[in-house]
Amino acid sequence: MTMRVIEDELFPSTPGKVKIERTHAASRQFHRCFASTSTLFLWALLLIALTASYLSFQSFVDTSSRYFTASWGGLHWERQIRASAAVRRDDGIAVLVTGAAGFVGTHVSLALRRRGDGVVGLDNFNAYYDPSLKKARKALLAGRGVFVVDGDINDARLLAKLFDTVPFTHVMHLAAQAGVRYAIENPTSYIHSNVAGLVTLLEACKSADPQPAVVWASSSSVYGLNDNVPFSESDRTDRPASLYAATKKAGEEITHIYNHIYGLSITGLRFFTVYGPWGRPDMAYFSFTRNILQGKPITVYRGRDGTDLARDFTYIDDIVKGCVAALDTSEASTGIGRQKRRPAQYRIYNLGNTSPVTVPALVGILERYLKVKARKNMVEMPGNGDVPFTHANISLARAELGYKPTTNLETGLKKFVKWYLSYYGYSRRVGGKN
Repeated sequence: MTMRVIEDELFPSTPGKVKIERTHAASRQFHRCFASTSTLFLWALLLIALTASYLSFQSFVDTSSRYFTASWGGLHWERQIRASAAVRRDDGIAVLVTGAAGFVGTHVSLALRRRGDGVVGLDNFNAYYDPSLKKARKALLAGRGVFVVDGDINDARLLAKLFDTVPFTHVMHLAAQAGVRYAIENPTSYIHSNVAGLVTLLEACKSADPQPAVVWASSSSVYGLNDNVPFSESDRTDRPASLYAATKKAGEEITHIYNHIYGLSITGLRFFTVYGPWGRPDMAYFSFTRNILQGKPITVYRGRDGTDLARDFTYIDDIVKGCVAALDTSEASTGIGRQKRRPAQYRIYNLGNTSPVTVPALVGILERYLKVKARKNMVEMPGNGDVPFTHANISLARAELGYKPTTNLETGLKKFVKWYLSYYGYSRRVGGKN
């Protein structure tokens, strides 16, 4: 009896019962599986939608953040640009000065503003040397009504916006990675600023309407291993001694291309060892002054044959006169709509003092004005790209720009020392701090 019950349970007598129940069970399993898959699909769609929404929102936040935190753009910014670029004299010019918070850029901007020209500055305030000095120069310019944009010449959008906001008649391009020795430590910075940055700027200039005339700072370093004295613009410049010099030489070739193809009016200025108040701390005269006052030794390099290095030291005011004269004698660019209509002006000039002075003589002048004896380490010049001497032939600039330097090294260093002691708060008695 028991066995039958078990058999009935295991093998029911109703025909087809097991088949039907098995079919229902499979159907239920299928529906459960389908329901589960549908749910997962719906959850997946929801997850995708939420992810897309989040990414869109995050993109909006990032874009908004960049808009609100950008150092340029907006109606107030545009008003500042236009006010700074406003010309305040008859026949005045509107100039975009790159590197405006730099040494030469500050002085050129001030000179242009003093005579009533419109000036807008551009500088990226990098940390090659103490940015606080650049910010102090910016404050000086702001006090004279010159607005300096915090931005990089490699920012094509910023440059396009500047040219859309103001129809600049001229560009004074002074932004660059300076210094011969630093190229050994950070070579890419020279390519970024002196080559790529120059191309980005020239691209903006060729596309501007109207096209501005461009004056830019080359360097005496392009003469490199040339041993013809004094250096003339017609001398060879195909043997640079440093990467810095090579980038400046490349700049001269690049500017020639944009002059030839697009009709940009270009003037290149080869500066010779510029010095003076508000100067660059990486320059020898500046670092010598600092170390002498602090009682630290200074390193004075000599040639491998024991000769003293000599430089054609050029006072900042003389350089500024040359820069302004180059702007004033620049002809208009001849391109429109990126097409050259006729040949455009292309010039290169030396701007120097044409009176080289040895480095030991410079140190002697500083000792006299600082009233402190320097502790000197005389060292043979390393193979870091420096050259033993520079000497400018300025006859071409004198004839065509009316350039005539008037400040000798004695007078110029006296003015520099006076500024240095005042700016850094030193006592004139023994060089100690107040």
